[in-house]
Amino acid sequence: MASVHKRKRSPYWWAAWRDSTGRLYFRSTKQTEKSKAEQFAMECERAEKHATAGTLTEAQARSIVASIMERTQTGDTLRNPPTADWLREWVSSKEANKAETTAIRYKGTIEGFIDYLGEKAKRPLVAITDRDVQGYLDDRARKGVGPSTLNVDGKTIRAAFSRAVKSGLLSNNPAEAVDLPERQSIERGTFTPAEVQMLAGVASEEWKTLILIGYYTAARLSECCRVDWGDIDLAARTIRFPVTKGDPKGRAMPLHPELAKHLERIAGDKPGPVMPHLASVRVSGRRGLSQHFLGLMAKAGLDAEKVDGAGKRQLSPVGSKGTPSGRNGVPFEISKLPTCGILTQCSDTIVPDNIRTSCF
Repeated sequence: MASVHKRKRSPYWWAAWRDSTGRLYFRSTKQTEKSKAEQFAMECERAEKHATAGTLTEAQARSIVASIMERTQTGDTLRNPPTADWLREWVSSKEANKAETTAIRYKGTIEGFIDYLGEKAKRPLVAITDRDVQGYLDDRARKGVGPSTLNVDGKTIRAAFSRAVKSGLLSNNPAEAVDLPERQSIERGTFTPAEVQMLAGVASEEWKTLILIGYYTAARLSECCRVDWGDIDLAARTIRFPVTKGDPKGRAMPLHPELAKHLERIAGDKPGPVMPHLASVRVSGRRGLSQHFLGLMAKAGLDAEKVDGAGKRQLSPVGSKGTPSGRNGVPFEISKLPTCGILTQCSDTIVPDNIRTSCF
């Protein structure tokens, strides 16, 4: 039977117990009260007997440890949340201090991982292994997801489990053992003014607005479609985009005259999103805005110029990070783009006279 003893030069009680083979164990209980030390010793003896008999299950081990904590540590219980609950809690914490688009990206990855885990997502975090993370990424790859997206997915899952390690819920991060694919950089081409006119010719009114905003500001698709009338100051000729990963305070930029003219034409008295329908649609996915835009390109007879499944076209001649770069490296400032309209001239690109009328 388990017992407790005092040792010289130690303020704690020590527990002594034997396993089912008769082997003696002697461990410090880290307790100064004899009653709590006795509870610790009895639970350790129970766990040891189960272990040596080969009958110690994961559930029993958690129950024994939880019992020890509750009886010896002022009523504290073992934190052991289900994997799905913890991951969703982590996403919620990110939604409060991350850009909207980043939070949406995190949520999509985490929900996809939870769906992949199935019933295992209801088990504790310690049940998740590197094979689960690798299996999810492999499944995504088989569905045609590119290396760059897989890299971001892996880092997102890794960050969630890293928080669990820091919180003391895990001793190691299962996602750290997974080798992530390298991100691939793709040089994206831009649309000519004539091509933009072709897109506008097959687009709805909201898509025409989205195309103009993207063409003149170089903002991400997810940012453009969520522009609110409160973000636009027609008097000051500025447009402000919400908080983004690279711009934690958001950013404002001048409106090009052609964009300002279009916004003045469609402006009404109702506040809210400039493009109400598109603002409610996800960017990614089979029915997302990106796929819809590819459909518009096909309808307009334009080539998506894909390489290894990744799109090569971007709408705006401005650099991908918002740095004015112009076409073919010719610098320009957004506020000084040609005022004759994007369909007539843009930087070093001249459009024939027969398409000099704006379709916006």
